[in-house]
Amino acid sequence: MIKHYFTSIILLILFSCISIYGDVYRIRQGDNLQIAVIGQPEYGQSVQVREDGRISYFGGDIQVSGKTTEETKELISAFLLEEELIKNPIIMVSLVSQENGVFVGGAVKTPGRYIISPESDIDINRAIALAGGMTENADTTLVQLIRFKSRRDKNTESEQTQDISIFVETYDLSTNQPIKDIRVNSNDLVFVSQLSVIDVQGEVNAPGKIFIHNKIGVDNALARVGGFTEEADRNSVVKVSKDGTLSELSVGENFWKSSENDTEVTFLSDGDVLFIPNAFKVEPIYVNGYVQTPGAHRVRGPMTIQKAIAIAGGFENEANREKVHIHRSDGTTIVHVIEPGIDNVLIYPGDILEVEKKFAINWVLISTVSTTVIGVTYFIINLAQR
Repeated sequence: MIKHYFTSIILLILFSCISIYGDVYRIRQGDNLQIAVIGQPEYGQSVQVREDGRISYFGGDIQVSGKTTEETKELISAFLLEEELIKNPIIMVSLVSQENGVFVGGAVKTPGRYIISPESDIDINRAIALAGGMTENADTTLVQLIRFKSRRDKNTESEQTQDISIFVETYDLSTNQPIKDIRVNSNDLVFVSQLSVIDVQGEVNAPGKIFIHNKIGVDNALARVGGFTEEADRNSVVKVSKDGTLSELSVGENFWKSSENDTEVTFLSDGDVLFIPNAFKVEPIYVNGYVQTPGAHRVRGPMTIQKAIAIAGGFENEANREKVHIHRSDGTTIVHVIEPGIDNVLIYPGDILEVEKKFAINWVLISTVSTTVIGVTYFIINLAQR
């Protein structure tokens, strides 16, 4: 009976794994892939997975068999960067199917492939609606419609010699623009570009995220969030770059006259954080758990996790150095995995950084339990033989 019980558990686990991973398609030999590089149509290509599981792409052989389209996209991106062909490539990889459908990607809620009738087409807004609509950081002024058209070699009738031409159309779908009837055909790709996101926190009237094109001056960013509160410290504005670098700015008379020729410190770009501290109080952050000096530490503005641990004296020997818990002042909790060389998560005044004890195997307890189990088993065997 026990044997059947364990067999049932194993089957249950196997069926659970199938239900979780079964809908993630893995590329196989003979599959056709459509590769599109946004803004670089000359690097678009239709390729077939060879018998060895590889594809040929601009002089490179890339192993894709067994990969998902998302993993294949990362491999192609790494290849283009390594060969210095494109800087910061934005790539779409799609599995070419016999079914008719449109591909919608970028800043939409549910990117993917959506089936349409082979006898009909839809407009670009309907295609975006199929993907759940645009996200809040969508750049409505830069929506691209990418069309793939086959072109057969005039010198031969062979289907194997047909070429793929890529045509890119760019549209402004802002609400202040007149409505346009832009038709989307089967196998077209609709790509919605993303706006850059910056975060303004602290003593401003409307703290939160703002969306921008490329970059924005600190003065304009402050204007977008309603300006300073009465308690703001204008002499200690803190900018935290996406890579975790901190810069302190002083808002003087000439600060509001920033131009494109000024230092990059006075501008904010994607992923940057601007923090305005309080002029009348120095607020604490809390570092608790397995650090040398746990407790409250008064700071001015946000800091990275590594710096917060440093001001608490560093890790204790028993500390878990792989992940920490961040308890935000708004009641939310984040479990952050620490990666070497990456320190771009910020701790704000009022937050609690908790360092737990690393997992340790209790060999004494294991030895005691093992001895007990062996003894009980021996007793049952002797009892059964009588």
